[in-house]
Amino acid sequence: MLEEGIAHARERYRPSRDTPTPRVAFARWTEHIESLPELVASRELAGLPDKELSALAQEFAKAPRRKRTDVFRFSFAAAAILATTGAGFAYADFMDPARAVGLSPLAAAAGACFGAAFVAFGAGIWTGFRLVPTESAHAKLGLLVGALDEQHPWLYKAYFAMRDAAALAYRDKVLRERGCIRGMDYLLMREIAELHENMELTQNARTVAASVQGASEVLAPATIHVTPPVVQLAPAAPVAAAPPQSAATAKVLTLGPSSEAA
Repeated sequence: MLEEGIAHARERYRPSRDTPTPRVAFARWTEHIESLPELVASRELAGLPDKELSALAQEFAKAPRRKRTDVFRFSFAAAAILATTGAGFAYADFMDPARAVGLSPLAAAAGACFGAAFVAFGAGIWTGFRLVPTESAHAKLGLLVGALDEQHPWLYKAYFAMRDAAALAYRDKVLRERGCIRGMDYLLMREIAELHENMELTQNARTVAASVQGASEVLAPATIHVTPPVVQLAPAAPVAAAPPQSAATAKVLTLGPSSEAA
């Protein structure tokens, strides 16, 4: 019931009786987010259950490039075939020895083929430019619903966004209630981190403004240099005094009798 209520509250909600296939659902979401900013699209996709998000991610993994289904997808091939046919008619008209003066049927066919080729080529270019936003929305949807794994280009950006406490709390809530972290969750975490940072900057600006106007003192007091205490060392043990020289026993060296005494 909660998911149904979220679906009804979503912008441009269109009820459907049957569950669309992942390919049809991906095409519908591509058309839906074509004119929406990334953050708005992320908020709408965040209300889907993890099962639908996984199906969309798998569909994008099967076809990273959008498969065209319009009638103008063969315009360049048709232009090439028509131009080749016109060149053949022109060559046949040039090699015809019995060609009459004026416009021959072969020359008229060649001109018609060249004109049709030019129209088909122009239609292909015009359709290609018209489908640029759709191609961009297809790639954007793939990035939004893709899981933040080692192949996702927003992996490190999400890792840096998680440094904010509020963004980390959102990440924990998503892991607990829905499932893995996806590209849309990175955009929401980045938005939360930016809002939290702006709130901190505003608070600091108010404090600094109050300090400048003299309403409060926010500066730290001046540091007081205190003379470090002198460490008292324990006195060394007294050294025993040397014994006096008179008390020392004298040792006399006695020499043998000299030759004169003999």
